[in-house]
Amino acid sequence: MHGMKLMYLVMFDIEGTLVKSNDIDTICFCKAIKEVLGIDKIDTDWTHYSYVTDSGITSEIIEKFLGRKAIESDLRAVHDSYLKKLHYEAENNPHYFQANPGASELMASLCSMENIAVALATGCWQNSALLKLETAGIVFKNIPLASADDSYERESIMIRAYERAKAHKNRASFDSVTYVGDAIWDLTASNNLGYSFIAVGTRNQTELRNRGVIHIMDDLIDKDYFFKILGITNNYV
Repeated sequence: MHGMKLMYLVMFDIEGTLVKSNDIDTICFCKAIKEVLGIDKIDTDWTHYSYVTDSGITSEIIEKFLGRKAIESDLRAVHDSYLKKLHYEAENNPHYFQANPGASELMASLCSMENIAVALATGCWQNSALLKLETAGIVFKNIPLASADDSYERESIMIRAYERAKAHKNRASFDSVTYVGDAIWDLTASNNLGYSFIAVGTRNQTELRNRGVIHIMDDLIDKDYFFKILGITNNYV
């Protein structure tokens, strides 16, 4: 490691953090659950679920309503139905998939900085995550990503993203890791892994603040403030 430059990993959630598509996402997911499993009404307060990921929530719904363990074909069928509905909305109502203001510019800046590695760690299934990013106009090529396809557990997804970022940058480790998310479960997972946390968005600010989050941004427009939180300056670009 001697002589290696310092490098900081910034890991982003997607849903609600980079792309503001929570509402249409919930609608499409509920429709898929009804279509595939015949379950009409589900609890959409995701904080009530053990694992807040697409695969984790689907598995828990199957256990609760159908009284059995979910199998791979269940998850695949819900995934396919949900993705089809998301595609329809993306083509016909792309305004439902708006980038969080400043997201594209911040990602581009971070990716151009020599001392920064960027990764994506999402509780969404990968295909839906990529569709949301694409529809929102956020460039994600060559950014390591881990998703609900990798695990139903958020910490495991984040660890997988970390490992992929290490391989991508040919590093043994990073000097710090900061997770950027919008929800309580993002904070919990970050705390469990010892990652720093930046909250983005307006939905959960009060609760996040009550849980001790110091750095909260309404959006991602103020890049200088973001870099200041990371403890770096933007003169590396």
